[in-house]
Amino acid sequence: MSEQWIRGRCFRWIAAAAWLFLLGVSIAQDALAAKNVIVCIADGCSAEQYTFARWMKGAPLSFDGLQVGAIRTHIADSVVADSAPAATAFATGVLSSDKHIGVGPGPSVLTGISPPDPGMQYRPVATVLEGAKLLGKSVGVVATSRVSHATPAAFISHTPFRDKETDIMEQAVYQRLDVAFGGGKSWLIPKEAGGKRADGEDLLQVLHHAGVQWVADRQQLAAVRSGRVFGLFADSHLDPDIERSRFHPSQPSLKEMTEKAIEVLSRDPDGFFLMVEGSQIDWACHANDPAYLLSELLAYDAAVEVAVRFAKSHPDTLLLVISDHNTGGFSIGNSASNAMYSQMTREAFLDPFQKMTLTAATMWGQIGENRTPERLAEIIREGWGMDISVEDASSILKLSERYKTAPSSAIGEVLSPKYTYVGWTTHGHCGGDVPLFAYGPGKPHGNLHATEIAGVCVRALGVDLRKLNERLFVDAAQVFDSVRIDTPRTDNPVGVVTWKGRQASFMVNKNLMEIDGKAYPLEGVVVYIPNTGKLYVPLDAVQRLQGKPRRLPAVRL
Repeated sequence: MSEQWIRGRCFRWIAAAAWLFLLGVSIAQDALAAKNVIVCIADGCSAEQYTFARWMKGAPLSFDGLQVGAIRTHIADSVVADSAPAATAFATGVLSSDKHIGVGPGPSVLTGISPPDPGMQYRPVATVLEGAKLLGKSVGVVATSRVSHATPAAFISHTPFRDKETDIMEQAVYQRLDVAFGGGKSWLIPKEAGGKRADGEDLLQVLHHAGVQWVADRQQLAAVRSGRVFGLFADSHLDPDIERSRFHPSQPSLKEMTEKAIEVLSRDPDGFFLMVEGSQIDWACHANDPAYLLSELLAYDAAVEVAVRFAKSHPDTLLLVISDHNTGGFSIGNSASNAMYSQMTREAFLDPFQKMTLTAATMWGQIGENRTPERLAEIIREGWGMDISVEDASSILKLSERYKTAPSSAIGEVLSPKYTYVGWTTHGHCGGDVPLFAYGPGKPHGNLHATEIAGVCVRALGVDLRKLNERLFVDAAQVFDSVRIDTPRTDNPVGVVTWKGRQASFMVNKNLMEIDGKAYPLEGVVVYIPNTGKLYVPLDAVQRLQGKPRRLPAVRL
């Protein structure tokens, strides 16, 4: 037996052992329970938009090496998803309907999809964030929209109406979030104080009395070290990233909010759940605005880089980087590139976008009453660096009359195919699959439906969604002798129940019940569904009123 043969056999044994070791590490990594879960959502984004951002960045995106599959995006009643039920699928694992936030579907479904059980229709369904909270973990949401907008709302609230943002914001406050960063301050404040709330509630005071820190700008945000904290840095949405330093430099970036959220939440020894949304990628695509899109995507990439860095240094962290749907039908290449696409240089492709410094909406706002083609052409020259013709400016003005709620959408629609090499097919959403990126314990693989994302999260966390729903949402009519809904104040209903002569009041959208004039905190929010007239309360409320205090059922798998 030669020395060379022995060395060869030894080398193969060592290589095989190393391979088995690495395979074992990989399998163990995937099988581990996750202490932390971070879900990053690029609203309204698909592969083509990522490619666009990658060319502009001149380097891979922060999550490029993590792609593991794709996500199917249809909802219960449409081939093309609305953001509310799309995020509801991510947050709850339930296939829901257009405009629904954290509740089951309505009765109408697509052909080929089984109609929902009547008991599931409009029923509130528990979220992965609520499950993490019941495990003792810290929880938070970060967005560049109002935190009461569709995607963050689906993780923190329950309503069949995504536009009921005063209800959503109230639930956000009473969900006892540890971190909430984004916009929407006016939805905390009563109308008489200049806010949006018709119910007279001052939720800023509620946060103050609960000991929650309030931060109003990026300087105050940077000073936070620990504890519960809300930072709503604009009355409505945050400024687009491309314009924030110009118009509101005190507003933090998505990266800064994500860094601080992870810093604060990760102090919890039990771990945390965090949802981060690049909200305005979607709005840029709705507007067919390439300048807006690039800046939002690159800002999102910077924020996700923070999450990737944390996950890679904390192997007990599951990171998902996902999208809820495509928007705009964006393409690299359009009718202007028909004759030269195979010779398109990087410089020719990117040059028009290097000159863009404003969103189309801001340029439209500069027109004022002087809506002449000449004035519009001048504004576009200053904001986008394009020398457009008077004829093209006239076409924009004419098309804008069709888009009464978003007239600036005409700018990108007219100019993109003539002055750039990117295209758009719609101002709405699209129904195709979107990329799935993941890292850490329990990461998924393959082509998943959006509803399976919630399953990935709860399995990693060790939460049983069925038990969670039973614990958080009990149909009051099934356990009490009588139920009625009072509306003593506008938009502020109260559920009143009786059981064997005892009466209790439940403050809808709050985690409070009142018995004999005394208020008791509950472990979840009270939800009223006007579509069905049903009131849902947490199980701990039932046990308290019925005088049957016992250990609540565990929600762990």
